[in-house]
Amino acid sequence: MKQKRILIANRGEIALRIIRSAKEMDLHTIAVYSDADEEALHVKRADESYYLGNSLPADSYRNLKKLIQAAIDTKADLVHPGYGFLAENSDFAKAVEKKGITWIGPNPETIKSMGDKIESRKLISKVGLHPVPGQLKPSRSKKDATKDANSFGYPVALKAAHGGGGKGLRIVYDEKELLESFEIVKRESEAYFGSDEIYVEKFIKPARHIETQILADKYGNIVYLGERDCSLQRRNQKLIEESPPVWISDYGREKLKEYSLKIARVAKYVNAGTIEFLADNDENFYFLEMNTRLQVEHTVTEMRYGIDLVKEQIKVALGNSLEEFNPEPRGHSIEFRINAEDPANKFLPTPGTITEYREPTGNGVRVDGWVRTGTQITHFYDNLIAKLIVWGASREEARFKGIRCLDEYIIGGVPTTINVLSEVLKTKEFIESNIHVKFLEENFKINDVEDDEIISDRPSKVKISLDDKANPTLAPQRPKKIGLDLTGNIKNPGMIFADMQGTIMDTMTKKGKKVKKGDSLFVLEAMKMENVITAPIDGVIKKFNIEKGQPVKKGELLVEIEAKF
Repeated sequence: MKQKRILIANRGEIALRIIRSAKEMDLHTIAVYSDADEEALHVKRADESYYLGNSLPADSYRNLKKLIQAAIDTKADLVHPGYGFLAENSDFAKAVEKKGITWIGPNPETIKSMGDKIESRKLISKVGLHPVPGQLKPSRSKKDATKDANSFGYPVALKAAHGGGGKGLRIVYDEKELLESFEIVKRESEAYFGSDEIYVEKFIKPARHIETQILADKYGNIVYLGERDCSLQRRNQKLIEESPPVWISDYGREKLKEYSLKIARVAKYVNAGTIEFLADNDENFYFLEMNTRLQVEHTVTEMRYGIDLVKEQIKVALGNSLEEFNPEPRGHSIEFRINAEDPANKFLPTPGTITEYREPTGNGVRVDGWVRTGTQITHFYDNLIAKLIVWGASREEARFKGIRCLDEYIIGGVPTTINVLSEVLKTKEFIESNIHVKFLEENFKINDVEDDEIISDRPSKVKISLDDKANPTLAPQRPKKIGLDLTGNIKNPGMIFADMQGTIMDTMTKKGKKVKKGDSLFVLEAMKMENVITAPIDGVIKKFNIEKGQPVKKGELLVEIEAKF
């Protein structure tokens, strides 16, 4: 029998993870790569590789035409999109199928209907389920968004209609923040999902983020693979996921299963999919969205159920039945996202070169990574270095195993989330499974150099040591307004230097203009994150060395403000 050929239309750890499963199924693996990834492990481990273009996602991993040509040129029989990039792009799925190539995922119609957050909300409402209160139409103007936000009441979420993974999503607390964020969210939505449609949704606070995993075949068999708690987040992106969520009641668990199966059936779903909910108690759940792809955190379910979801995806795509597939869950699993970012500096992404790399090992330990000593973490893509997944017979066993493994994990050259993840596991809130989606953002107090006092009416819960330089404190506080003050130094507070390599996405002022402290100056994008840079002092713009679309290097002087008293 001729060996089937599978093209993995992605990069990094997910490409490497898919390659491993495909090789175990005796499939011929084909990697794609950009200039930045020429020496990447997923390229080295694949049976063959295909060059897409320069490092910009639009010219490589997000370029539909180039990916289709890669599939044709390499005579691929199957295409796996991974997650991110074009994984939830119905046009990509349709183009693959049009060439007679098997798409590993749901059909294009399902991707379109469930991937569109507005259309999926309409569909769910029709079958009697309750989505998070929000618009059932896109916000075409700031006026539309403001009107709906006022009707729901602040805070609200501005969300990409075709988004996912925390991209194209901002929580705003008043009209000023909404107006400032509106164009940013539209731009992120267009950049990451190919559509600038956004909408307003009520922000439920405090809320827990719950998701359920399903696997369905074309014969109508649907397998329910339990729940995951994904509430430990920063910037609306997950840092810790675990299965099962121990705080959900038996009744709540049954309701989630009922909801998930009903959604899968009404969507005529085939292949692996994830349904996300927000919960305000152990039995009350609001439909959030359905991700028509493999999730980053699918590994948590794999560890708990003892399965390989990628292999099952491939089998389903090839026409296999799930009638006899009935895995049983056991124990508890936790996943930690090891990112190149600095928790002591507002979790700012930090491109750089890995100077030392050593992974933890042991029974019930898995690491899905893509780096090695010498790997460069580039600003072109996200900052995920690896995922550490642990399994234990109980949640406590898994928690202690996570602490041990994080302590053993060595990464040099760039700051990472390792220390803060370890310390979070030791908090009373985590031990009692009492984490909500804004736990870090509301409770993580980092004392600035010029404001080194702990406010007396915000009592400290627990101090967390992230590294030798910082000593943050967990204390209740309202999240700060979007933005970073990239001040130069104490002697020259009006000089703004690039704190990271990136691209200027927008400018809001120019040379000669008067500004007040806190005014928005420009938007800097790096590693899939946009930051609104604000004025650190009152004054007049003396130098403005940037323009829209300009790449900047770390340490480069961008703006100088002359103080006016």
